[in-house]
Amino acid sequence: MKFKDALKTIRKYGLSLVAEKKHNVRLVAIGRKETGALAGATDFCVTAYVEKKLTSKQMKARGIESFNAAYSAVLGVKKPAKTEIDVVESPGAFRPRPGLRIPRPQRGVYGGNPPVLNAQKPFGALRCGIGITNPTNEYPNAVSVGTAGFYMEDDNGNLYVVSNNHVIGRANDAAQNESIVQPGTLDLTSTEFQLMPTLNSLVTNLEIASVLAVVPLQFITPANTPNNRVDAAIGQLLETDRTLDDLDRLTFGGTIRGIAARYTVDANAAIRGSTRVYKVGRTTGYTEGNVTGLAGVSTISYDDNSNDKDAHFVDQLVIEATDDNVGPFSDRGDSGSGVENDQHELIGLLFAGNDFHTLVNPIADVLSELRNVTGIPSLRVITG
Repeated sequence: MKFKDALKTIRKYGLSLVAEKKHNVRLVAIGRKETGALAGATDFCVTAYVEKKLTSKQMKARGIESFNAAYSAVLGVKKPAKTEIDVVESPGAFRPRPGLRIPRPQRGVYGGNPPVLNAQKPFGALRCGIGITNPTNEYPNAVSVGTAGFYMEDDNGNLYVVSNNHVIGRANDAAQNESIVQPGTLDLTSTEFQLMPTLNSLVTNLEIASVLAVVPLQFITPANTPNNRVDAAIGQLLETDRTLDDLDRLTFGGTIRGIAARYTVDANAAIRGSTRVYKVGRTTGYTEGNVTGLAGVSTISYDDNSNDKDAHFVDQLVIEATDDNVGPFSDRGDSGSGVENDQHELIGLLFAGNDFHTLVNPIADVLSELRNVTGIPSLRVITG
């Protein structure tokens, strides 16, 4: 299947394939049927990610259509070519990846023992990949954490930090100038919690930035099914005692060297752009992965107890951990991490996933949306 045909199918029918519960499909994307890896691929397919592969008998008993049948029904064709589709098992719902809001703090509650360079503690030199959050309206009754993905600057010399809307924008609820603190409140020790028992005392000691703008999340309503491309927000750095000389630096080594171009296909129908990637996040630190899906379409739930905060996302990157990882590519608390390719170029902003697959907003869409909501066309990523 040609890339352009797979892309056309995803963009035209992707939402229909993931919206119907009976299809049992969590995510669809452009993939490669043979190995999953996109590097060097010239033959593509439409990949469906499902909770569990079931036998025909099991699907019939549960009232679930096979992806073959769902694909045929949605596209209006009798029988799709076998090479056009693939089904991949991806247990666990795709969720945003913030640290859980729990009633008491506990540094290291996710991710086990922290490495020698601890991204979960107060950081003297602000870097990419350290824990941050917006504590407004929850501290001290609940705590949370996400990741500082990367930093930006403008022509006037102002400095900014970028993460997810659901990390520093409180999933659309944040107002301008709300505080962003480092570390995230989930990472406070019991002693630190006792020394900063109120929001005011927390902000006085740990504030590094304030919310500047949030790219609004468009949630599904009975009358409207809008598309989202990014889960992103930006805060302006404030004067603190933190060092600002390392804003291009990744917590566990290296620097951001540039911005990757969008993935395209070349004259030989092969993927153009490095699909070997890595990220540095607050929870799992440095992890490596491969981009195995492009133009991904999925429904993400921002509230486990309500459908009122379900959101459709389109044109997402799908990443699987490499065999060299000891765990998943991302985990709770990694939301907001910048993802780089092997040239140290930013490819996107991590925002959701499960233990098997991670979803990433393409960097071109993130930067475009941030410039739009801030009204600052000169915004640019700080690179080394």
